[in-house]
Amino acid sequence: MNAKLTLLCGMAAAITVQLPACSFSASTETMLTPPRLTAEQEAIYQALQSAAGSQISLKYPKSGERLSAFTVDDLDGDGADEAIVFYETGRSGTEENPLRLCLLDQRGGKWRAVQEYPAAGAEIERVDIEKLGTNPRKNLILRYSMVDGAEHAATVYHYADGALIQSLSLSYSVLELQDLNSDGTRELFMTTAAKAPAPASAVVYALDEDGTYIQSPQLNLPDSFTDVTRVSYGVLPAEDGSSIPAVYLDGMTGATTAQTTVLNYHDHLLSVVYADAAERMNTARPAGCQTMDIDGDGELEIPGNTIFYGYTNAEEGSPLSLTNWYVCRNGLLIREHSSYYAGQEGYVFVMPKRWEKRVTAVQENEEIVFYEFDTGKRTQNGVPVLLNPLLRLAVVNDPVVADAMQAEGYLLLRQQNGNYYLGAIQATGTRMQIKESELLFAMQVLP
Repeated sequence: MNAKLTLLCGMAAAITVQLPACSFSASTETMLTPPRLTAEQEAIYQALQSAAGSQISLKYPKSGERLSAFTVDDLDGDGADEAIVFYETGRSGTEENPLRLCLLDQRGGKWRAVQEYPAAGAEIERVDIEKLGTNPRKNLILRYSMVDGAEHAATVYHYADGALIQSLSLSYSVLELQDLNSDGTRELFMTTAAKAPAPASAVVYALDEDGTYIQSPQLNLPDSFTDVTRVSYGVLPAEDGSSIPAVYLDGMTGATTAQTTVLNYHDHLLSVVYADAAERMNTARPAGCQTMDIDGDGELEIPGNTIFYGYTNAEEGSPLSLTNWYVCRNGLLIREHSSYYAGQEGYVFVMPKRWEKRVTAVQENEEIVFYEFDTGKRTQNGVPVLLNPLLRLAVVNDPVVADAMQAEGYLLLRQQNGNYYLGAIQATGTRMQIKESELLFAMQVLP
């Protein structure tokens, strides 16, 4: 950022300091007040209190589409709704989990409590009601976290004969409901973290027509995996021109590093499509770099890191990391794109193809600047000889500064999560100069 823009940043900060502070009279308790109950929920709550007592507090799932303490659905397909309510009791026993769930149904238009069940964890992570495999029954799938937040458990119920029947109880690291084999039905996909001597692993559960779980044989993940942090789904082109479903696992391999393994699920079996090996490309990278569809073509790309073009010595010049993006083809990885991945700032800049091995990037103050470099020269310590600056990228969170930069010729590329993503094309008159349309496409802001 040039001196004039730096001065504008300082003036904006000074003005902000002089503004009066906001005053909030509401307490934290008031701000976190649960939503007002509907008439139906109030009736269910009264029935719950009649059965469990008045010293209860409602508990809410943390994620998913069902975020209410009340899950109301026709669980058995008879045309009448049942209700599941999550709550904590006032019990003080140190060995008893205070988190409970209560099943309620309707008789004569009035709600009544049927049975209370202990929860499998300290907090409700997510509630789903889904069919699994080819069986038509609805399944109540409950995910929990433990007190430390590191361990997770899940229970699967179905409703029959006036009661919840538990069909599965699992401990997991990642649990997903997904159509893994493109047959129009969902399976339960689960991974577990490595716990010596057992490696990290993956397994799939599906229900058959008779209500029996078909469990895939446990697939051990690469020894380097300590845990799976992200699961993505896509398709891979097959040799006959068709496509096959693929599961992409981003796994932790150290405190700050990750790698990717690609799986396929077919005929109730999980198999490895791609995993790092001595004779293959290594996908090891900083843990923040995630597998994603970086170019929006519907196919996922796997990131891999190296030093930026033009540098031959990673110890000299503090080179930035270049992130290459690979697609999986016939068990191999093929590079499709190169980019600058700014994880902390929340964006990826996908470089034009013609910049390959011709353009490098350096950090100048708060900006990333892309330079054409002399491909025929290099300094003695392995640092490229920079030529024309091509592009400046900046991220600011002050609208006054963002407006000032646009007045200086920067383009507003994206505005998201309070950040302003800006770029300034540098005129060079060469074929390396980036077009405005290219820049707008190349700037990918992370969700």
